[in-house]
Amino acid sequence: MTENDILFTGIEDILFDEEQLDHLKILIKKLYNNTVTPKEFKTFILKQKANSLKRIFGLFPYYIKQIKINDSLRQYTEGSLNSDSTNELQEKNKFLEQVGIRVNYLVNKLSKKLQD
Repeated sequence: MTENDILFTGIEDILFDEEQLDHLKILIKKLYNNTVTPKEFKTFILKQKANSLKRIFGLFPYYIKQIKINDSLRQYTEGSLNSDSTNELQEKNKFLEQVGIRVNYLVNKLSKKLQD
């Protein structure tokens, strides 16, 4: 998985959050039954999108930091490792990137729950 794939996966997880989609389905039903006004529905949509953008923007500082770390590691270790060690290091770096994005996602989700 490339660095871009990891970022896109993080963005996809934010945009297609199951909890938000379930809440949206409920609101659509309420809108259809006239228990929610169109204005309330629009307000919910706008707040949901603003929250999603906020969470997406939260990914970028981490993503940029990881790219800088990877670049500095490549410069430092370039030529000093054999191919087996290089492959193992790349696999570990990819795993750590995935873990970092997941942890960032969970922290954002927890922060959101604490705010609500």
